[in-house]
Amino acid sequence: MKIILKYRGWCIGLTIFGILLIFLGVGTRHVWTDPDIILLVPEGGAQWVRYREPSKLYAYLPERLSTTFRYLFPIDHVPEKAILTLRAMKQVTVYLDGRLLFRAPDDLQRWKEPHRLDLTSWLTKGSHELRIVVVNENGHPVVLAYCSSLGIRSGDQWEASYDGRRWLPALPVDEMTPIPVSREFPRTDQALRSLLPIFAPLFAFVFFLSIRSNERPRWMERAHISPGAVRWLLTGGWLAMAVNNFWKIPIPFGMDFPGHTQYISYVASYWRVPLATEGWQMFQPPLFYYLEAVIFRLFLQLFEPDTVIRLLKLLPLVCGAAQVEISYRTLRYAYPGRKSLQVIGTLIGGLLPMNLYISQSIGNEPLAGCLTALTILYACRALSGDFQSNRELGLIMGFTLGLAMLTKPTAILIVPPLLFFVSVAMFRKGRSKQEGICFVMRFVAFFLGAAFIVSGWYYVRNYIDMGRFFIGGWDSSREIVWWMNPGYRTPRQFYVFGESLLYPVYSSIYGFWDSIYSSLWLDGFLSSLISTDYLPWNQAFMISSAWLSLLPTAAIIIGVVVAFRKKEGPLRQMLFFSMTCLIVYLAAIFYLFLTVPILSSAKATYALGLTPCFALLVAAGFEVLTRWRFLRAAVYGLIACWAVGAYASYFVI
Repeated sequence: MKIILKYRGWCIGLTIFGILLIFLGVGTRHVWTDPDIILLVPEGGAQWVRYREPSKLYAYLPERLSTTFRYLFPIDHVPEKAILTLRAMKQVTVYLDGRLLFRAPDDLQRWKEPHRLDLTSWLTKGSHELRIVVVNENGHPVVLAYCSSLGIRSGDQWEASYDGRRWLPALPVDEMTPIPVSREFPRTDQALRSLLPIFAPLFAFVFFLSIRSNERPRWMERAHISPGAVRWLLTGGWLAMAVNNFWKIPIPFGMDFPGHTQYISYVASYWRVPLATEGWQMFQPPLFYYLEAVIFRLFLQLFEPDTVIRLLKLLPLVCGAAQVEISYRTLRYAYPGRKSLQVIGTLIGGLLPMNLYISQSIGNEPLAGCLTALTILYACRALSGDFQSNRELGLIMGFTLGLAMLTKPTAILIVPPLLFFVSVAMFRKGRSKQEGICFVMRFVAFFLGAAFIVSGWYYVRNYIDMGRFFIGGWDSSREIVWWMNPGYRTPRQFYVFGESLLYPVYSSIYGFWDSIYSSLWLDGFLSSLISTDYLPWNQAFMISSAWLSLLPTAAIIIGVVVAFRKKEGPLRQMLFFSMTCLIVYLAAIFYLFLTVPILSSAKATYALGLTPCFALLVAAGFEVLTRWRFLRAAVYGLIACWAVGAYASYFVI
């Protein structure tokens, strides 16, 4: 016991490491054996292959697809043993020279089990044809096969056919074909080059005005550009954008527009919460739709239906604009004496592109993001020590979290890091251990109690009626079956990155990180449009953001590093809290990306509520980047270009 107490830090670290290893092992086994997780891993030098066709955007209806694969191979001498290892998604039949060798059972849930066929007795000298027919339900038929003694390894040297007459080289699943609409946009460097007449003078102007300052540019002080002034300037910019774009953005524009309006119409007609099985978006919690239904009924007697639908976009816009105020107040708690960092953090938080574009369409994401961000603001206030009553703080934070969860269940992801860091702050405020424990228990009780009272009834009702607390849009219990490209995941999709820097639109088909980057810093999914015909955004500005956003991305990464190097104090706790929230959300989106293998499952907008966390980490990163005079001037110049580009992208001309 004395040794454990002496090395308790190492013991705690080893315990946490052991627990993580156990979770990693259990998770890996689950991924490897669960038939609903479609992860295609290369094996034996062979690749998974499918029929070669261009990637398409639309959702496919339920169907069974069949693909025939063939491979011609010569034999100079018959080996003593020729074992063909075969994996297929999902039902497979094997022929050798036209003779049936093997037919897998019809149980599609066993598709991950390998098949090993002994070909030795069927082989003779000469040419042979191996033909494999794969049938899949709601996804591309794919196959992997190899036999080392015969030199057989599935890859692009194989052929594939839908009908057995027209043969094309098989497509390895790691080779993603671009979405055609992505090539209708200019390449990022071309878009940026076309805007140099705007960005170059702007950069030079800010650079030379900032070069002589110590920390905060003198021109900023003379112009009285305080953090508060930036806050009001950005809020005014949001108002101007709302007025300008009101009539210019097409009515049906936005992700899942028909599903959201159907939900609003249902609530406005019946004033009851629908079940998840009653419509495309009716698995969502009801708060946003009830608020919109009130607006809908209120103005339907005064305006035309089209105008009323446009008015429904005001609530998301207000929620998007509220992120400016939330970011500003969060930065004040984190950097009370650093106005330059408050300005930069407020600027990034107020003009975060994913907030700019998603707040201009009808959907529950902006309201959920605003309420989650408000909860994070109160958490940062608690970490700064600016609270008197832990009971009052627990009630307020529980109330806002409950409203967020009544809008979108993703808000629950902030609960573990919030409880941990705020509880530590509460404990340290106590004058004794007993008092600290009482503070923590009182806060947790009021926080979770208030959240449950506000939103718990909805999730309990789901459990009673549907058998689970939360039903996702992809859940099979809804009996709304569909699938979308690519329909599978490969290990390469988890570590590659770069397509979003050249052709960011729908670069999500290439991998997880391209999907996150392209939806965080620009409208990489075109708000679900499949063509550019009705896209209202200014394309050159939007595409150029892919390069301009490298600076704030680097600042976020540096901010994470800074969190470990800061001295113990409120700022360090806020940075660690922000970093932990970001990691938790990324892990959840990563899991969704793995288990729902469709084009749009990894969207940064799911983390819209972390806007103040992004602002905090960016400010911490810029604290490092602005220590040196010339680098500081360059950073200010680039951030000015980024801010103008972000705003101009979504201000419809």
